[in-house]
Amino acid sequence: MRTLGRTTPWLEPELAGLRSVVRSGAVCVDAGAALGLYTAVLADLVGPRGTVHSVEPLLFAHPVWNAVLRPRAGGNVQRHALALGAAPEETVIRVPVRRGSLVTGRSFIDSGAHGVGSNDEFESHIDVRVQVDTLDRLCASAGIDRVDFIKADVEGAELALLTGARVTIERDRPDLLIEIEERHARRYGTGPEAVVDWLTQRGYRMYALHGATWRPIARVVAPVRNYLFRCR
Repeated sequence: MRTLGRTTPWLEPELAGLRSVVRSGAVCVDAGAALGLYTAVLADLVGPRGTVHSVEPLLFAHPVWNAVLRPRAGGNVQRHALALGAAPEETVIRVPVRRGSLVTGRSFIDSGAHGVGSNDEFESHIDVRVQVDTLDRLCASAGIDRVDFIKADVEGAELALLTGARVTIERDRPDLLIEIEERHARRYGTGPEAVVDWLTQRGYRMYALHGATWRPIARVVAPVRNYLFRCR
């Protein structure tokens, strides 16, 4: 973690905050795994008795860091080359381009989007065809009989992911760490309040990390991006 903190701009403070949330032996889902930072940390936390389902549709993204982090994740990681959404479909992920380089961290599912929205700062996008499935269907097909923790970084499609995970969430009441930004959610004609309301209606409370402590918070506020939701 210290090495990553010195060498990458992607080390979020919430990674360290996971230690008080994710227990040994837990079953986790990393939706939008990208280069695999959360997958690697979760794999350490759950240990050999736990499992991390790392879900990422852009297999070509971050090849160097994937190679570095994959051995650290160990044998308790299962990888799934798809995106998670509200319904199974084949669609495209729009990957922005800046000065000739792909900015995969700002990629978004085109299905349900009204234009590029917050990505209008980029010069262009390339389209990559991907398979979308629901978390509920993934659990059924992969034999995942419980989920204890979900991390989601899906660039505005949070409500779609939750809709497709309704059965799993209502059955298992997992903790969730969700990146929520209004600028991305508006691309899908929704906003942060819709995600918060969806989970609140199911008994969840929202928290943000302050120092090393998760504290209750009433609404999504800038510059905080990652929010923990718990039923207890």
